[in-house]
Amino acid sequence: MKKLFMSIAFVAITVFGIQAQSVDEILNSYYEAVGMEKQLTHNSMKITGKSIQMGMETPFTMVQKRPDSFRLEVDMQGGATMIQAFDGKTAWMVAPWTGSTDPVELSGTRLDAMKMQADFDGMLYDYADKGYTLELMGTDDMEGTEVYKLKFTNENGNVFYQFIDTENHILLKTTSIMKQGDAEIESETYFGNYKDMDGIIVPFSVESKMNGETKSQVIVETVEYDMDVDDSIFHMPETEKKEEPATGEKK
Repeated sequence: MKKLFMSIAFVAITVFGIQAQSVDEILNSYYEAVGMEKQLTHNSMKITGKSIQMGMETPFTMVQKRPDSFRLEVDMQGGATMIQAFDGKTAWMVAPWTGSTDPVELSGTRLDAMKMQADFDGMLYDYADKGYTLELMGTDDMEGTEVYKLKFTNENGNVFYQFIDTENHILLKTTSIMKQGDAEIESETYFGNYKDMDGIIVPFSVESKMNGETKSQVIVETVEYDMDVDDSIFHMPETEKKEEPATGEKK
């Protein structure tokens, strides 16, 4: 019996060791493929492009700065501008469609989403320090392309499946399962049209789907690094605090 337990323990340790090694190998190949070492040398980034949703095109500008500051501006019809921003502590937005241009502070799943968006290097880098656990789910077939399927789970129980091309080692798809009150919201994000930006591989096409239906598509036009960025653009302007736009989320 003792030998049996020792055998089981040996197999378990061996399997875990192989999986851990495989995960490290997969991630290291991904880092090398996308130019992570070069990206780590940059402290700010600016992306411009257009978002296509329900047949309408709207230009956008996104600015990020280490360690975790983020600002997105989208030009709406009628000259109004939608703003989402995070300064490392507070997430806020300006939503013109509510009839007001005053900033409102975000909380709950919206705050969580903004924190992830502000992550300069993404959850695939230093995932453990960011509070994620990681499990290799093996390989899968994605429309004829073999991909590694990695399962990330954060401290809130939200799950993210990352699908990495086994040949080119780039990220092709993310499936997110986010808790929202008593419900779970599942969405898919597809990455494509990768381009080499001075040693960093950047997706110039990002498509978001829910229930297999395309909800939005982002077309990147320009990417710049290490421009001067005033930290004040990330801070929520001082104004009378108002409740965030209703989402139906239970708190």
